Amino acid sequence: MKDIYKNSSYPIEKRVENLMLQMTLDEKIAQLCGNLPYNLIENGQINKERLKEIGHNGLGRLTQYSLVGLVNRNDIARISNELQDYFVSETRLGIPVALQSENLVGYPGEGGTLFPGMTNLAATWDEKLAYQMSSIIGQESHAVGINSAMSPVIDVSRDPRWGRTYETFGEDQYLISQMGTSYIKGMQEQGVSAIAKHFLGYSETQGGLNLATERLNDRELYEVFATPFEAAIKDADLDAIMASYAEIDGLPIGANPKVTRRLLRNTMGFKGMLISDGAAIWKMYDYFKIARSYSEAGLIAKKGGLDSEIPVGNAFGMLGKYVREGQLDIKYIDESVRRVLTIKFKRGLFEDPYVKVDNLAVSMTNSKKQEVSHMIASESIVLLKNADQLLPLDKGQKISVIGPHADSIRYPVSGYSYPAYLEMINASENRDDAKVSFNGMIDEKNKNKTPESSGYGFISGMFSHPEEINVAKVSTIIRNVGGISLREALAKQFEVQYEQGCDITDKDESHFDEAVAVAEESDVIIATLGGNSGWVNVTGGEGKDRSGLGLPGVQQKLLERLVSTGKPVVLVLFGPGIFALPWAKEHVGAILQSWLPGPFGGQVLADIISGKQNPEGKLPVTIPRSVGQVPCFYNHKVGSGYSDAIDHETDDVIFTGGYVDEDFRPLFEFGYGMSYSTFKISDFTLKENRLSTTDLIKCECTVVNISNVTGAEVVQLYYHFLDAHVVRPNKQLIAYKKVRLAPHEKKRVKFEVKINQLGFYNENMDFVVEPGQALIAIGDSSEKIVDTAEIYIEGKAITVLGKRSYRNMPKIEDI
Repeated sequence: MKDIYKNSSYPIEKRVENLMLQMTLDEKIAQLCGNLPYNLIENGQINKERLKEIGHNGLGRLTQYSLVGLVNRNDIARISNELQDYFVSETRLGIPVALQSENLVGYPGEGGTLFPGMTNLAATWDEKLAYQMSSIIGQESHAVGINSAMSPVIDVSRDPRWGRTYETFGEDQYLISQMGTSYIKGMQEQGVSAIAKHFLGYSETQGGLNLATERLNDRELYEVFATPFEAAIKDADLDAIMASYAEIDGLPIGANPKVTRRLLRNTMGFKGMLISDGAAIWKMYDYFKIARSYSEAGLIAKKGGLDSEIPVGNAFGMLGKYVREGQLDIKYIDESVRRVLTIKFKRGLFEDPYVKVDNLAVSMTNSKKQEVSHMIASESIVLLKNADQLLPLDKGQKISVIGPHADSIRYPVSGYSYPAYLEMINASENRDDAKVSFNGMIDEKNKNKTPESSGYGFISGMFSHPEEINVAKVSTIIRNVGGISLREALAKQFEVQYEQGCDITDKDESHFDEAVAVAEESDVIIATLGGNSGWVNVTGGEGKDRSGLGLPGVQQKLLERLVSTGKPVVLVLFGPGIFALPWAKEHVGAILQSWLPGPFGGQVLADIISGKQNPEGKLPVTIPRSVGQVPCFYNHKVGSGYSDAIDHETDDVIFTGGYVDEDFRPLFEFGYGMSYSTFKISDFTLKENRLSTTDLIKCECTVVNISNVTGAEVVQLYYHFLDAHVVRPNKQLIAYKKVRLAPHEKKRVKFEVKINQLGFYNENMDFVVEPGQALIAIGDSSEKIVDTAEIYIEGKAITVLGKRSYRNMPKIEDI
């Protein structure tokens, strides 16, 4: 049958093969290429001649497609249907196009729900919230026609200098795996393919700089950085992965068959699509200079393992020439076309590529969805210090709210969001060139890489009324979903006075005296300090890395002036990254780490400060004392980092005495977070302590709330193998469970961990679980270990390469 591919009763594999038999070489290559919507859309209408020129052989995807709906969701829905109608009805084979977008913290266009940053999500230690969040994002994206999402970011981020840390779930591969797989399931169940990124080790770059060289060995690549990706492949049926820009051992990832073919395909068993990052193939030519031309870079990338090029497929579009000249085997084209088409069939594009425009009004954000955003914010705030129970504040106290974040509703909002996109385009329209950074938009037809040639100067031309971009003010968008500033929220509960004191990055100290005068009239000072995120005038984001971890601008000086008043100070930290502030830890009364809590951050923080809400967040990262401690992460190898309760025996006064100028332990450890409640973890028991290499580790403990305040504790289970002949991490998180308890309530938490979750490369580079002694530790942070127990793994070593377990389901029982 000629048109089996159109019949949904056939298996996807048969439909793909039937379609490929009918495709010309040019039609195949078109499926491997992307383009940008501003190349097709003018004044709110599709340029039909341009569409026919670009898409007459079909097209793989349109990238950054959400920009079409930046100011009007009805426009993007209408255009989605018109685009699909062209590809389905007017191309020879009728293959729908993938409409692809960033949507990390929400559909980034008019009408989408706006969520907190991903580090906030990680700090909840609740993967169910990740599923709920991505389900909403997927449903709203799908409602306007988007069927492919460039999220989530499941990089293991261990260097806080890197500007994109806020996009990640933190430093631990197990926690990232739980959050990432849940997020991917929620997204893909809504008919939107997830493209997890960035494969592999993108966050571990030299100097914390974006795009820099990675210095990673094969052990770390698989044991640490590949783990969340493999979990997503095995447990979430991940559709696609984005290869990172960075290079390992001289080869950019997209041209590195050792990583893309041997590791990703052969070892990890990935069958989906591997897509380039934005303009990554151009960067192979122009930045990394591994090819003499852009088209040659495309040839190298195709042989290297990439399946598709974004945003514009001008290099992959030349692959037909290399096939015809005998320089590229057609098998390299066919392998990728199969993967691209499989996803389109899998997500139902051939059956229903169209948007239901009549349902659009009820498909976007509403109060119920916004409650999920509020919940994530409320569970993500981490109480780092609370001397003398300064928090929550007593009613009737007079408060001064000071700092650049006190009265801002934008600064708590993440980058890669609707407001951030609006800022980027407004800046480019105002020719604020030096302050705009979004290098994934480079279009090869314009090689000078100014904002205009990167797409910025053309984006507003898509809209029927370009001035609407400026009408859609960021503050209005956040207000419309109920966002208020911390000052405004506190004023509902306390007598509040406000002074900004300084802006985020400026050096102006001229308003310090006014801020101090207000502070001196108050009972308690709320100092709101930190950074902000996006692409324009920010302290963190893509290409916005840091060389230090102190407060930006003159904020540290302002904090010191406020502390000098002698008034109690509550420090509220905002921003896309963490801050190393040992002085603040010593001198302020309380510290709240709020990250990027989103539009409801002001209300959530006010409720925590007043005691209406109990802080529940736990750190998904380690906070060092200074930038000089970096790299500083909890699961360092024994003998190669700070020591703690598990590996203290490696201490040596002479050889491993730490730094001479500061404590070598972190300021705050991974998994740490205080509460207004007091919890006790006790009665830690193992069901059995002698196990085979195929068994389950079964253990349990009791958690009791010994206070009069309802709260939540995160019970954390760690593992350390003692009998390896290679150096192993001093501990690694293998399970956790968040437990919510009423006053004096008691619960029993039960863990079952498959031993094949604990595989590692031995001295022969076999990935195994070996017999030997191991230590199981339980606590409420990576350093606050309450109890330990020994287990003995017996029997023969077993190979678990590509066959690890990635998830366990702890149970809570009433007592």
